[in-house]
Amino acid sequence: PKLWREELRRAWHELRGSSSSSAARAGAAVALGLFIGSQPIFGCHTPLVITLCMLLQLDALLAFVASNISNPFFAPFLISAEVQVGGYLYTGAAVPFNAQVAADTGLSGFARYAFSGAPVVGAGLALVGFLLVLVWVPIKRKFWPARVRQPYRLPVNAPPWWHAVEGIASRYAPVPAVSTPAQRTRFHYVRSKLLSDPVAKMLTALLGQKKHVFGQVLDIGSGRGQLPLLMLALERASSVHGIDWDEGKIAAANAAAKQPPQLAASFAVANMTAAPFTPADTVMLIDVLHYLTVAEQNEVLQRAAAAVKPGGRLLVREADSQRGWRSWVTLAEERLFTLLRFNRGARVAFRPARDIVAQLEAAGLSCEVIPSWGSTPFSNVLIVGQRAAA
Repeated sequence: PKLWREELRRAWHELRGSSSSSAARAGAAVALGLFIGSQPIFGCHTPLVITLCMLLQLDALLAFVASNISNPFFAPFLISAEVQVGGYLYTGAAVPFNAQVAADTGLSGFARYAFSGAPVVGAGLALVGFLLVLVWVPIKRKFWPARVRQPYRLPVNAPPWWHAVEGIASRYAPVPAVSTPAQRTRFHYVRSKLLSDPVAKMLTALLGQKKHVFGQVLDIGSGRGQLPLLMLALERASSVHGIDWDEGKIAAANAAAKQPPQLAASFAVANMTAAPFTPADTVMLIDVLHYLTVAEQNEVLQRAAAAVKPGGRLLVREADSQRGWRSWVTLAEERLFTLLRFNRGARVAFRPARDIVAQLEAAGLSCEVIPSWGSTPFSNVLIVGQRAAA
């Protein structure tokens, strides 16, 4: 199957929410849509509806339809009601609409009334919508039996790579019907990261299809651990140990590794600038060095290279700062996500790939630089440092 077509099918399934089609869940979707659609935040209704419905596993289609209560035909009456309610909250009386009141109140005054009254009006509409759905659904089902939505499954002819990614992502939300919003967020992040980042497919195919070709893997700056877990699931690695300073990500990685069937992986909280590196057949530094100063990068590279066993390799994925416009795009993207605290690094310090190669060659590794940006606009390269066999 085509990836884009399957992703559309997957997106539609996710938008329809949980496979449970109870009247209460349908009513909750309608209530959510009515409440959000009643708020005077035009242009934000649909993104809010979709985001909240995916987190709460509610039917986004129902919520979207309900949120369109703010369409041009109903919006004047809706805003008028919100202004009246807001005015009553502020003054204890209704707001008469005439030229004198308009001049005295001003645009900011009416906006204040509207924003104050919107939550009250929205809550009332949400309650009415919820009750109407509770009454309507049992009546509807007497004439049209409910069709139970089946859990999403990949097509049987999907490539093994897709099945492996789906399996790893599912470890972060093991029971979809009762998974928490945080688990669902991790599920979608892990799945999209593995499917969209070229380095995932590149690494798992780097040394061929031989079983356990990467041997024991040490992943420095492992994050949620999805990449080394994928290597285990595809039987490219025999065991994995990952370290990261983010306790929340390490907890998620360990929980995912322990889901049945349990994978031979362990993750620990540690700072790469101080923690000892356990010798391994494959040492990985994937998208983490640029959060350190150049001096710290050099020190980490030396210790990581020293941890590579004879015949093993060090894999470093970083953005090359000398790839023209790609480097500018990558730097802007990293600074934005660091500023928004999505990436929690203290700084962004990219450098030329040749500088990293010089450090690794001085440590006794022979290096190859492979572009790893795929179809993205970024300047990422994979540096493979190989240590000679004993």
